[in-house]
Parts: sequence; C-alpha cells; structure tokens
Amino acid sequence: MSRFKLILIFFILPIAIQSAAQKIDGVNFNPHKELVVRWDNDAFFDIDYYYTQGAHILCIHPALRKNPLNHLLFRLKNTDKYYGMGVVQEMFTPKDILDTLLNVVDRPYAGTLFLKSFLVSSSPEKRLRLTTQIDLGVLGPLSGAEQAQKLVHHLTHSKPPEGWDFQIQNRPYLNYHGKLEKGLIALPQKFDMSAYSRLRLGNIHDDLQLGGNLRYGQFNNPFKGYILTNPGYAGNKDFQAFVFGGANVTFVLYNATLMGGIIPPKSEHEFELSQIENFVGEIYGGLQVSFKNFGLRGKVIWKTKEFEQGEDHSWGSISFIFRL
Repeated sequence: MSRFKLILIFFILPIAIQSAAQKIDGVNFNPHKELVVRWDNDAFFDIDYYYTQGAHILCIHPALRKNPLNHLLFRLKNTDKYYGMGVVQEMFTPKDILDTLLNVVDRPYAGTLFLKSFLVSSSPEKRLRLTTQIDLGVLGPLSGAEQAQKLVHHLTHSKPPEGWDFQIQNRPYLNYHGKLEKGLIALPQKFDMSAYSRLRLGNIHDDLQLGGNLRYGQFNNPFKGYILTNPGYAGNKDFQAFVFGGANVTFVLYNATLMGGIIPPKSEHEFELSQIENFVGEIYGGLQVSFKNFGLRGKVIWKTKEFEQGEDHSWGSISFIFRL
C-alpha cells in the first residue's frame, strides 16, 4: 500500500471518529482514583532486543474530567466514567545491540515518548467497558530512549548499545485508540471470561486487535473500577488474588517503529509494508494480588515475529497500583 493511501487513512478516519463522538453522551464521572506505575523489560527472560523496555505512569482522577481532550473521546451512556492521563516511554532495538554497523534486515532502533489522555466507560451490570485514548508525543531521538537504555546498562554494568546513531528520526506521535471489552462468562468472584477488540489509528500505529482473557481466583467484578475495585460499590472483598491469561491477534497496517512513520523525514533504516508481518499474535499470563488500597501485578508476554527476518519475542511486566 502506498504512503499516499496511508496518509488518507490517517486523516479521514479520525474525522469520522470525531463526527460520531459528538453524538455520544458522557457527562458523568466517578470519584475513584488510581495511580499505576508499570515497568516492561525483556531482561526477565535474559534477553535485550526488539521491544526491550517500557516505562508507564498513569493516573485516574475525577479532576481530569475537565481535560479538553475528553471532547474527542468516545464514551458509553449510563456508565461509570474514569478519566485518566499518563506518560509512556518505549524503546526498540535490533537483536545485536553491540553491532556498530547498520543491519538493514534487522529491526531499526526506535524510541517513543508520549502523553496519553484516556476515558474509561464501564458498566458492571452489562459487563461492558469502552476505553478511548489519545496519544501525543514524539518518535525519535527526542524521546530520550537512547539515553535511558544507556543509563540502565551503565547502572547494571552491562555493555552499552552501539547502534542508536541509526535510530528512526524525530517525528510527532499522534494516535487514537478505542478498546471494547465484554464479559462473556462469569462465576462471581471465582472465574471470568471476556473478549475484547482494539482499534488504533494515527501516524504511528494503524492496526486492529481481537482477543480474549480468562481470570481465576478470588476477585471482584472487574468492571467495577479500573485495575483496583471502585470502593463506592458495596459487597467488595478487600483481598483479591487471581491468575489471568489470554491471547490476541493483531492485523497490522502500519507500525512506525518499524516503518519510520508516514510523516517525513525518511530515516536511514526503515521497513516497507511488504517487509512487516500483517498478522501478529500474542499469548500472555500473569498474577495479580491486591489488598484494599494497594495492588501488585506481574505479567509475561510472548509475541510472534513482527517483520520478515524477525523472530518471536518475550518480555515481562510488573505493575504497582495505588488507590488514592
């Protein structure tokens, strides 16, 4: 597909989304507050390549309902509304980070840094949740990914990466997300099965994901709140502990961390659409434990290859969740 067609997709679809969003109700909000700190790293598997590190900090707070970006976000009628913002930094590298030469068949170096503004509409009765999100930031050297990875390697006395001079060049990061989750089967506080779909549109990611998720253990209705349970609901258990797992498949139309982005400038190394995998799968699993105002969540992810000469990849994630 030509870049001209991709540019058309990038501009036309968000306009259609905004037109529809103006017709959707959503003035209610919920006083529930959360702070989430998450760290992703493939060091959990003693490797250091592809999606190698990610840092996420986000906050759910009712004061964020005044954020003007919320006018661009879909929401469901007659649901709990949770307004949030967060900051994310991600880094991607080829398999051999000690190579000082450009390898045009391996993944390019890339870093992102962006602010995400999101709105969660959740209905515990219907077991339905819609999350919509806008990402604004930068892809390229201004993300600070090179400096962050070199700092981590210095602190851990590891050899520094040598190829960041070849990273994808600076360009704006603008993306719109929509994720719809629906509970399918539930044995209250013991077992839960749900399905979800996610659509991303923008100049960095254009893809559609379909997946399913299972939970087993002791937990409250997962649609009552964000990650932790909203204390405004009666009958909740203070202590929750459960395992979870799931799988998804993503149809990829564009991935700027591989392809360099629709917006110029062109980087020294980037893939064409014909060189990336259009269908990418993931399998994941983990454990979450929480008590009253604090939660801990661990997760491992396995992902199929993303580009022609690539390989499958795994990483781990750990999250600390606080109810404010």
